Amino acid sequence: MNQKEGNAMGLLTKPIEAARKNRDACLEEAERWERKAQAMRAEASELDQSANDAILEDESAAERITVAVTTLQRKAHAYDEAARKARTKADAAARELLSVEADELDKEAEKIRKAADKHDVEVAKAKAALESLDECQYTRLVEEQDWDPVDAKYRRTVYHHGKSHVMRRTALHLSTQAQVIRYWLTVGEVPKSLKDLNERLSAEHDLANSWTDGAPINRYGEALTDNLREAVSAREAELPWDS
Repeated sequence: MNQKEGNAMGLLTKPIEAARKNRDACLEEAERWERKAQAMRAEASELDQSANDAILEDESAAERITVAVTTLQRKAHAYDEAARKARTKADAAARELLSVEADELDKEAEKIRKAADKHDVEVAKAKAALESLDECQYTRLVEEQDWDPVDAKYRRTVYHHGKSHVMRRTALHLSTQAQVIRYWLTVGEVPKSLKDLNERLSAEHDLANSWTDGAPINRYGEALTDNLREAVSAREAELPWDS
């Protein structure tokens, strides 16, 4: 898969693309109706402003102009209503896009976890064979330092890391992105920490050694996908998928 900023694996699956196209089509429809409504209002305003001069030249033009202005205004109103309905459809389509993306993120995360499980089995077999051959035990160690917020200093820790650890970390990133999307769809705002996900969605993020208000939402990487970031921006600008 191609890498894409704001999305751990750059998911470009058919379901997501189809949902995005549906949302964009609804938005384009709304914009078309809005342009038509604006054009009708502008024409009605121009005709109304020039009405006095036309009536002075020909008094019989009054009724004709009144009917024409009213007709244009009615058309604008009808177009406004059509745009409102299209915006409502776009709102639902935008939420569906996020829901589909969350599902796809979870699917990808599960696939990666299964691959990590398979890898661990292969590593265990290889390790057992090596230890049998060499008649000694082998241990993989990686030394790291973690900041301890309680004592305000770094603590040296030795972890057993390997390929599957990285894979599971990636899966956790994807799962977190899916959870952030579902939190936003449910609550209407971006969670402030992993603690929020645990409390609202019954997630099981490890909050050990985290700050009082919970571990940062971007602990595993960028928590907002491009689609969610776009939806958040639209919410702030009161665009169509603002519920």
